[in-house]
Amino acid sequence: MTPTLRSVVAVMALILCSVVACAQSICLSPDEAKAMLAQVNSPRNAGFDKKLHDELLKLVLKSEKLIYNGIENDLPNDAFNKRVSEARGENNARLCQILKEFGWPTSALVGKDGVGATLYLVKNSRRLDLQTDLLPVIIAAVKKGEAHKSDVAGLVDRMRVDAGMKQLFGTQVKVVNGFLVLTPIEAESQVDGRRKQFGMPPLAVHLRDLERQYQMPLVRAVAPSRPPVPALKRSIDRAIATEMNTPAIDEDDIIRVDTNLVSLNVSVFSARVRSFDSMLERNDFKVLENGREESIAYFATTDVPFDLVLLIDLSGSTADKRDLIRKSTLRFIAAARPADRLAIVTFADSTEVVCPLTADRAKLTEGANQIQGFGGTRLWDALKFTLDQVVGPRALERRRAIVLMSDGVDNALSGGTSGSEISFADLLEAVRKSDELIIPIYLDTESDHEYMNSFGQRMYENARKTLALLAQESGGLYYQARKIEDLNGVYDQVINDLGKVYSLGYKPTNEKRDGSWRRVQIQIPNRPDLSARSRPGYYAN
Repeated sequence: MTPTLRSVVAVMALILCSVVACAQSICLSPDEAKAMLAQVNSPRNAGFDKKLHDELLKLVLKSEKLIYNGIENDLPNDAFNKRVSEARGENNARLCQILKEFGWPTSALVGKDGVGATLYLVKNSRRLDLQTDLLPVIIAAVKKGEAHKSDVAGLVDRMRVDAGMKQLFGTQVKVVNGFLVLTPIEAESQVDGRRKQFGMPPLAVHLRDLERQYQMPLVRAVAPSRPPVPALKRSIDRAIATEMNTPAIDEDDIIRVDTNLVSLNVSVFSARVRSFDSMLERNDFKVLENGREESIAYFATTDVPFDLVLLIDLSGSTADKRDLIRKSTLRFIAAARPADRLAIVTFADSTEVVCPLTADRAKLTEGANQIQGFGGTRLWDALKFTLDQVVGPRALERRRAIVLMSDGVDNALSGGTSGSEISFADLLEAVRKSDELIIPIYLDTESDHEYMNSFGQRMYENARKTLALLAQESGGLYYQARKIEDLNGVYDQVINDLGKVYSLGYKPTNEKRDGSWRRVQIQIPNRPDLSARSRPGYYAN
């Protein structure tokens, strides 16, 4: 064992009990781990063991079926995790027996696919003690051509994530509430370079493949799920950089700026009814960042005007409803407050600015009467375009919101090539980094189909989830229209609710601009009958 790997194992051994349940029995003794490393470095002649080969593949197949069945049946998180945990425990027990009996399964013993199956079981064991013992063995196997560099990348990512750290290669994704969730990546701007060195495709290609494979939209987690263990992080990084000839990770790859005002749009509602008529003041609100109360430096009542962009889906699913869409748009224009500026944008295969931001109701009316279009749906591209090109500049004296009318089905959700170029994950990150309210109005077109197979049902389910998440992450509200004829009432409700939005701003006590996600909570302590909704946090860039 090289000095670097020896130091990695030594450091990991000291901290395993803080990361892994110490009640678990240790699988391998130090002597057994050394013997396996020697076995890989100086392989002995071994005949092919078909029985062991088949068993390893069956263990993997069993795990994969369990995951797919859980996703297909839309199991709740707790039930899904319980099933996976039980199956993983059984696999771990059998894997340990195999390793003790046969040592490390080489390609001569179980074939290349058998080695791959063993690596899968190790990566998914969630046992840092076992993974620590086998990391030198797996690196040696890579150097001998027994395994791929990508296998080491996946194992290192899994170990880092389980120890509360950011991953390096973007291999770790989990299922949460119907989404594939990519755990945070260290210095993500460098990830494709690291992936290339390990023989892996660009991250964007990998993520799109995952979405097609699991038929679920993918998003990025904003922070690791547990506190990190710095000593373990340094040790793993050192092992990868030295043993696999990769450069050290530049942890300073963060844009840092001076402390800025964090601005929040806050919608306030009664716990009993959707809206209320009272007027609140600065002292009624309390702002918490990561649990610490902050001083409110800026406050504006509901009178501050909005820049509103009405983003309308004109894809084939609404083709026979153009006249109703035009009339509803005119109703929305008439209902908006006089000080509000509006814009109209439509989309199908492409995005068209029907009328740019203006307070001129005559121009808006003329634009609404010209609404037309048809084709597929590139919703995500249209929303990103609107964020970048249509909404007005950020200013305290005006709020900004995008009212999106759509069934939410981007063609990218169907797994085809005609959908948006931007991924939903990248779109959501753009929303998280902005202060615009995204206000989706889900138009139910699913009921227009006489027959809907399971794939189509999942596509609409994913569409509703993506729209709701866009609203949640921006602090906006999510509405539903059962049919286009219901739009008038929904638009009226939107305008009414926007009249209950306050603006708050504060300069964070934590002045570090380290790119971390800061959780924000808004409270109204003296009004238990009221609830506040705003964006859940921001990146401190």
